[in-house]
Amino acid sequence: MSEWDYDDRPELPPEAGNKDVLEFDPDDGWLKSAPKELQIEAMRLWFYARFEDPANCTPYDSGEGGYQFIFGGPYDPNDEIQERFSEVVDYKVMEELIEDLYQECGDEWASANHGGWDYDDIYSMLPEDRSDPFRMLNVRLGQIEETISDVSPSGFVTQLLHSATITALESYLWDTTAYWVTHDRQLLRSFVKANTDFANEKFKLSDVFLVMDDLEKKVIEYLQAFIWHRLDKAKPLLEITLKIKFPDISEFIQEINIRHDIVHRGGRNKEGRPVRVSVEDVRRVSKLVGEFAKSMEAEIERVFPYAPIPSKF
Repeated sequence: MSEWDYDDRPELPPEAGNKDVLEFDPDDGWLKSAPKELQIEAMRLWFYARFEDPANCTPYDSGEGGYQFIFGGPYDPNDEIQERFSEVVDYKVMEELIEDLYQECGDEWASANHGGWDYDDIYSMLPEDRSDPFRMLNVRLGQIEETISDVSPSGFVTQLLHSATITALESYLWDTTAYWVTHDRQLLRSFVKANTDFANEKFKLSDVFLVMDDLEKKVIEYLQAFIWHRLDKAKPLLEITLKIKFPDISEFIQEINIRHDIVHRGGRNKEGRPVRVSVEDVRRVSKLVGEFAKSMEAEIERVFPYAPIPSKF
């Protein structure tokens, strides 16, 4: 299998609007007469640009009743989609997307705009040592193994654990990239120069110092919104930024397709049949993630070898 089957969404034409900006907003004139599948995709991109799964970075406190929506919300897709598009798109079309978003994350979404954070808020989430991403990945994989060992997983639980292994991989890639772009100015520069979302932005010369002061924070916010399980997109991003050879991703394609069916299709495939995942499958994918990370750590070490600490004597 050579294609990422889970990404079966249509491509929007240029007349739909500027997709290179972080907060995409479709052109209403085009949207009114666009085919239904393109209307849904345009509204979906608009929604994803503004709202996210609270599990991404919303603080959770069970003692306080769950997620603490410190950036606003929770936001209901039904309210947000209708408020923006009710005068442009037929409700039945909106309803199809709204139901899909409910399946994905329910009716309580968080704001994707973290502009109110100060630097202390942002950097409290970042790895402090180059070994942290790999260490934290092993902790996550260990928690998945403990869950398997402590309970008798049902089909539903094994589906969730399978999805959790892919999430662990996503977190590792985010942690690794975030660490290096915040600890090496040359890598931050490489990232910005190679990324079209930044390279195409326009600003006045008089704002150049404001842009530079805010650049690192903006990159971090971009990385938070990046879809890390799109390994075909993460691969060139990390290869250009870190100058590494990205580990082989071919064995992940099928697993990420399965993860997509679990998360976005309610545990069923395109044909409507239940996705079957065994405990052995979870352990196999967990091992696959661990081996991938080991290969990547070896590449990082090759490009950025540990510098020995000078002796005081």
